[in-house]
Amino acid sequence: MPSNRYPLIARETWSILFVLLGLAVLAQLFIGPVAFVLALTVLFVTVYLFRDPDRIIPSQPLAIVSPVYGVVTLIEEAEEIRLHNKAIRVQITMRFHDIYSFRSPIEGKVMDQWCSAPNENESRRHFDFYIKSDEGDIVVTAIRLRNLIRRFHVYLFSGERVGQGQRCGYFYFGGVIDVFLPLESKLQVEVGQYVQSGSSVLARLIHSKATSVIQDDNNT
Repeated sequence: MPSNRYPLIARETWSILFVLLGLAVLAQLFIGPVAFVLALTVLFVTVYLFRDPDRIIPSQPLAIVSPVYGVVTLIEEAEEIRLHNKAIRVQITMRFHDIYSFRSPIEGKVMDQWCSAPNENESRRHFDFYIKSDEGDIVVTAIRLRNLIRRFHVYLFSGERVGQGQRCGYFYFGGVIDVFLPLESKLQVEVGQYVQSGSSVLARLIHSKATSVIQDDNNT
């Protein structure tokens, strides 16, 4: 399983930073110190936006962690449009200066994923995937990218196994993320709360022991 340790600056952005560094050098050589300072300021701001610090993943097998940094802006019961399941929808809106990498909310197997381009009904490009845990729980993550830049990187393959909080990709300048949880999940967040990817617990999965006993009795 991949490590949760990555470069402090997201590797996906290195080419952009090298270009900005080159522009700063050219500004110093051919334009002047004022242009150089401006270009260097842009470079430093961009480095800050593209930071990607390590996260401490909680040692809680039944916890559903936040896949991104952001603010919880909506919690409701809703129908997930991909699998048509009733679920608890937790919406997280990323701020412009939040960290742009995203992580797996649970440990399990990637069952399927969908990527759609903008159309007349949906102005944002979006990427959805769902993971099934070893206990049979299904968590769907739906990502709506900002219109500013719709470029993103995804490191998920259907059928592969991912770990809780494992880094799964990167999308530039964030977006709006919906996490669809099983109805019986016990929520750990509320609207207005700030969450961090991989470490903040959105909810805990609840497994009824009584249900397990009934199932075992039916099998005998």
